[in-house]
Amino acid sequence: MSATVENHSTPPVPTDVNALQDKLKTLTEFSARLRALRQIPAVLVRPPGAGSIHTVAPSPPLQHEFQVLNEVSGTLLSQPVQEALAAARDSEQKDKSDINSTVRRETQKRKRPPSPESPQPYRPFEPKSSSSFPEIDQGLPPVRLGTLPGFIREYNGADHAVKMHVYSPSRNRPLACPVVLRCMIRDVVTVFLTLGESATGAPLDVECATAFGPREQEPSHSQSQYLVYQNLSQQIAKMIQSQPQTSLRAVLNLLCSYEELFVQRCAVCDRILSVEAYVPPVGRVWTKMGDGAFGWEARHATCLQR
Repeated sequence: MSATVENHSTPPVPTDVNALQDKLKTLTEFSARLRALRQIPAVLVRPPGAGSIHTVAPSPPLQHEFQVLNEVSGTLLSQPVQEALAAARDSEQKDKSDINSTVRRETQKRKRPPSPESPQPYRPFEPKSSSSFPEIDQGLPPVRLGTLPGFIREYNGADHAVKMHVYSPSRNRPLACPVVLRCMIRDVVTVFLTLGESATGAPLDVECATAFGPREQEPSHSQSQYLVYQNLSQQIAKMIQSQPQTSLRAVLNLLCSYEELFVQRCAVCDRILSVEAYVPPVGRVWTKMGDGAFGWEARHATCLQR
């Protein structure tokens, strides 16, 4: 009995697949030749009469470009390319799905970076180190409305860089809250402090501060005309708002640190003027200094974030 021989050979590939591959290859090669035309001067591919270009005989170096254009034109009109284009058109008409959208999605997937962790809500930057004042009121009587005149005389009599007096449009006006103090560092800055009390007879707190140039004649409720004093007002206001019920002694201690405002270097970048705004270091941080003692460290507003 003869054994049956089984044929395990691979079946031949259908001719339709081979024809499709040939057409794809033809279109791919023609597309590459079209992209190469971008190197040819644009004047050669403009239609006759377009624009205001005068018709002149091409120079010898352009003969090659004309030859390339003629060859590409002939290839486009050739039977293999026309058949491939017709097959592509028929395939598109049979399948109306948007192929380009799929390619676009795939491209976006490749360009999109890895997804980070869930986004957090935006939180404005608030320097932690500049949101507190030193506790210099321990063991000292609080400054109240009734004791304010005596405190001013005592403070001005001591060796402090800041000198102050009550700012009032009328001399006969009785002392009442809110009280505005005019604090001056000679030839450096004038700062108006607004004092208030949480209850009648309570210690005075500094509610706001506005800085001006030493020779500016602006009212206390306005704003300085100079950028450096505008920035200084913003920095002091941030510190006061970060610690409610800030005492008058604490703010005066801060103001004394601005005695060398225009000659003191930033502790971070070691510059007097900042690169961003060209202003001196108006920010202050209470920290331990090089000699071991605590004091106010000068920093530019941008350097407070470092």
